[in-house]
Order: sequence, then structure tokens, then C-alpha cells
Amino acid sequence: MYQNIINLFFFVFLTNTSSFFVKNSLYTRKPVLFLSENTDNTDNTENIHIKPIPKFHRFGLHPRLESPNEKGQLTWYPIGFAKDFGRKQKRVTIKDVNYIVWRDKKDYFGLRDSCSHQGSSFMKGESCKNTITCPYHGYVFNGENGELVEIPKMKCVESNLHNIDCYKVVEKGDMVYLNTIPVVNSTMKNELDESSIFVEPEYYSSEQRAVMLCEEFEHYAKFVTVNSLDICHIGFVHTFGNKKHPNPIRNSNVIKLNDTENHYKIIYEYIAGENSLVNKVYKIDNITVENEYALPHSTVARVKFGGYTSTIITHALPVSTFKTILFVKAYRNYWSYSNKENNFLNIFYPFEYMVNIIGDKFTYNTMFTTLKQDKSIIDFIDKSSYEGMHGKFSIVYDIFSNHYRNNYKRFYEEEHMF
Repeated sequence: MYQNIINLFFFVFLTNTSSFFVKNSLYTRKPVLFLSENTDNTDNTENIHIKPIPKFHRFGLHPRLESPNEKGQLTWYPIGFAKDFGRKQKRVTIKDVNYIVWRDKKDYFGLRDSCSHQGSSFMKGESCKNTITCPYHGYVFNGENGELVEIPKMKCVESNLHNIDCYKVVEKGDMVYLNTIPVVNSTMKNELDESSIFVEPEYYSSEQRAVMLCEEFEHYAKFVTVNSLDICHIGFVHTFGNKKHPNPIRNSNVIKLNDTENHYKIIYEYIAGENSLVNKVYKIDNITVENEYALPHSTVARVKFGGYTSTIITHALPVSTFKTILFVKAYRNYWSYSNKENNFLNIFYPFEYMVNIIGDKFTYNTMFTTLKQDKSIIDFIDKSSYEGMHGKFSIVYDIFSNHYRNNYKRFYEEEHMF
């Protein structure tokens, strides 16, 4: 009788565990069981110790479509400017995983850059519309779902083992984004909601003109992003900063914005530096700085002075633990003309064209110098320990960068990354 009771106990236990297992592994290639921090692991069995797993999900090597990422809003990563992608495939790396991306007209295709046959890269292969050919043995794969569609001189038998992980790639606001959740069909691809991707309002304004550039940093993407949110480093790192008054005059509370998930803002009042464009050209001392971030790696630094704005948008791509590519768009509504009118009817077009060119050149050179100055600091932040990288104390004006750090840790960092 006791044996029957024991067997019944194990049957119930396994049945409940299996149903939980299936429920929490939807869309997952490798099922993972998550426990809550508050899980009670005490029982009458000795010598068995179960380590509690943090209750927050981590979107690292095995991202999933489950709470709080049901629509994939937390797993979109910037992979480059739209102008950098075409019919020729391009390799991108996100957190040490390689992907291959190409486009046909307006449609983007993304696959894991590893052929399912022998693991070869597709970089030297050929892409044609929605398919790509492996350069090693000529196997052809469908970029819309990762399926193997042709083996040279052999009959191709359908099998999930033959397929490659496929990924949704979209263009938003001159940037291209890849969602790191593997998709197996069009239904699942449609569940990944690209409307949650943050696009700056300046992109839609005819009054704003932008230049684009990028810089590679030798550090963790979180720290590159934190630097963009750090108001107090400007006076010491950048030549246009105010070293005499490096701290803001005052700041607002952190504001939650409702246009996308996990988008926050803070507003500072700041005294412009003596060598800044604002002070030297426009003779303005007090400026307003609006800082924003949207998870995982997008920031806004919007400087308002007089009736003008200068806005820096950054998107950080985490290539590996200590390698980051920062994509930057620098907007301005001064020294610029929209040129939307018919150029043949606009007698001032030559003048406006020259003003735009000069403004673009000045903005690009200023941003290039700014990135190099940031790089000279960020690349040498301590890498020996996770705690050391964060320093040992904060000041009142670290409130916004700390807000971002805490949110980032909540969703993206494993317990023992380093």
C-alpha cells in the first residue's frame, strides 16, 4: 500500500511539473524552468539543496516570448543604419552570437550565421531575394523562416533538424533592428511588435536635420549607455562643457513616458560652457537639457536654447561583453533648411544647400570629437570586477543613470556575468 501511495505522489508531482514546464517554455528551443525568489525549497528530504532562481527573466542567450516580453519589446537591438544594408548580406554580432542580414527592396531577412549542415558562415555565400546559399556546400535556405529548401543534386527532405533559426529584422527611423527571439513561422513573427521600438520625434520633423556616425567602444554596452545619461561628466570630458559649473542648477523627477515600454525622461537646467556653440555664437548662458532612455540601449540628449534644439540620439549594440558599437544621430534645427520645395522655383536653394553642407560638416566633426573624448574614458573603466565597474558610491545627480542601471539589471543581467 505504501508503495502505491509513493507512486501516486510521484505521478502527481511529475504531472504538475510537466504542465508548468510546457507553459513556461512556449516558443523556446531549450525549455527552461524558472522559480520565484520566494520559492520555499524546504522539505523533509536531506542533502538536496535547490538554489532559488531570480524571479525576473533575463533576456540573454535564450530570449523568450513570455512575461514581461510577450511581444518582444525588450529584445530589439540596433544593428546599423538603413543605408548600410542591401542585397549583399552583412554579418552582425549581438552578445557573441552571429547573425546574417540582407534585404530585398523593403523586406529584411535575418538568420543565424551558421549553416545547419557543417556550421559554415554565410558571409561568402550568395543572397537572392529571400534566399541565401551556403558557400561551403551550396545548400539554399529561406530567409523568411530559416528552412532548408535545396541541397545540390539531392532530394531535400523536410526536417526541423535541417532548419536555421530565423529572426525578425525591421527598419525604424533610419535604423535597422533585429529581435533576438527565434521565429519559426509568420504567425510568431507577427507577434513581435516593432511598434514598441523607440523612434525620436526629431525623425519626423522637417525642421530637423541629422548626421549619422558610429564609434566602437571596448566596454560593456550598459556603461556606454550610462555615459550618455551622465550629465556631470560633460564639464570635465568635453571641451564644450562647463568645468566651473559642472552640475545642473536643478532637475526634475524621473518621468515615465507612455509612447513605448520602459521609456523614461529627466529634465535639467544647466549653465552652458564658455567654449560651447550656445555661448560663443548665440550668447546664451542657461540651457535646458532633456535626457531620456528606452530599454535596452537607446538614449536622448536634447539641448534647448532660445528657439533652437541640438539633439543627440544614441543606440548601443552589445557585440560582446567588452565590445560595443554606438550608433549616433545628431539633429539640429539651426544652420539648416528643409529643401522640401521645388528646387527650380527656389532662388535661394544654392545658398540653403551650402548652409546645410557647412552645418553638416560642423555637426559631424563636433560629434566625432565628442565620441573620441568619451571613448578615452569609457574604454578604461575597470573591467576586473562587476562591483568595481560600478564604483562604490553615487551622488544626487546620478539619479537618472542609476534608474537606467537598475532597470537594465532587472531584465538583462545574469547573476554571475563576470
